[in-house]
Amino acid sequence: MKPARRDSPRRVTPAIIDFHIARAHQLRAEAYRDVGRALWTLLVRLKRLVL
Repeated sequence: MKPARRDSPRRVTPAIIDFHIARAHQLRAEAYRDVGRALWTLLVRLKRLVL
């Protein structure tokens, strides 16, 4: 028996997929910036402790 054809509209549209891909890129870039800032802050603190 064949599965019934889906007549309801697709909930996951190409536009939604594109939106989430773009948002993932934004979040990834923000995470990299946060890690960079945290590392820089750590280096500055370590430098102050040594000097």
